[in-house]
Amino acid sequence: MRIIAAVLLSMLMIGACAEQKSDMPAEVKEANFADLSFEEQHASIVSDTETAKKGLAAKGEYSCCVMPPCNWCLINDKHCNCATHLTKGESVCGECGQSWAIGRGILAGVEAEDVKWGPDNVHSH
Repeated sequence: MRIIAAVLLSMLMIGACAEQKSDMPAEVKEANFADLSFEEQHASIVSDTETAKKGLAAKGEYSCCVMPPCNWCLINDKHCNCATHLTKGESVCGECGQSWAIGRGILAGVEAEDVKWGPDNVHSH
């Protein structure tokens, strides 16, 4: 008898979950990116970019030398080693170089005028 009761309870729970899923409001369902407004697309890109950088940083694959961390390395290199490059006296990406020039550098003991970078964003990997 207990087995039958457990089976019936499980079926009721599965039925309730299935019913909830089908009643989900349209605005909660995942939208196609192309169907979003520009403002929604922009917000999605910014959010996804920040999420990607945090995920890579947690794995030791995003070590940026400025705050907020650059986007150039994420988009072009899929990782960032600018902090490591800078501590070795090597060049950083152009976005990091520009960020240092306006006071966004975060490495202690480094002066903005000592940061090597080029406007073409080329740096050693």
